[in-house]
Amino acid sequence: MDEERVEPVRRRRIWPVLLAVGVVIVAFRAGLGVDHRPARAPGPRQAMGTTDSIAAIDPALAGLGRSLAALRVRNAEGEVVAAAPAGEAAVVMVSSITCGYCERSLRDLAAMAGGRPLPGLRVVTLEGAGPGARMLDRMGVRGAVSTGPVGNSEQVLLTFRIPGTPVFASVDSAGRLTDVVPGYPGPEGLASLYRVMVRAQ
Repeated sequence: MDEERVEPVRRRRIWPVLLAVGVVIVAFRAGLGVDHRPARAPGPRQAMGTTDSIAAIDPALAGLGRSLAALRVRNAEGEVVAAAPAGEAAVVMVSSITCGYCERSLRDLAAMAGGRPLPGLRVVTLEGAGPGARMLDRMGVRGAVSTGPVGNSEQVLLTFRIPGTPVFASVDSAGRLTDVVPGYPGPEGLASLYRVMVRAQ
């Protein structure tokens, strides 16, 4: 009789534990820390000239870059536009307002620019164009285009599809992917992307 009473008690105690573990797993998979990855040590990166060369190194990275370059986003005026503008070289940065490495990247870019505008930088902020614009302003970045997901479903898909924030995808004026940088690369790693952002190639 005592054993029969103990078994339901054990079952009642284990459910909260299982629920907590489940929540942690779901939060991790959904990227709810948003600082998805540890900062990588700055250092020289292998030069990537074309989509083919990126695919040769990491096919998943090339696929991610192509997806970001072709992404449709909503700008601050509420219009749905291409993440990468047609006919112009640009860097698409996926960011989040809760991402410390995104802020560090933007601060580095602002320091490089020294007040110059960065018209070739297109920031897709997971929380939307408005919060993204405020983050850019707070970090001292001028002239960048702030955008966000078109809607809630796109926000969820984007959050699940990217490995973390920040992610940078560079495209040339013909729309070809030329570089993909996941994570915080440090000032040295941002240098080649910066040249595209200021359009001083």
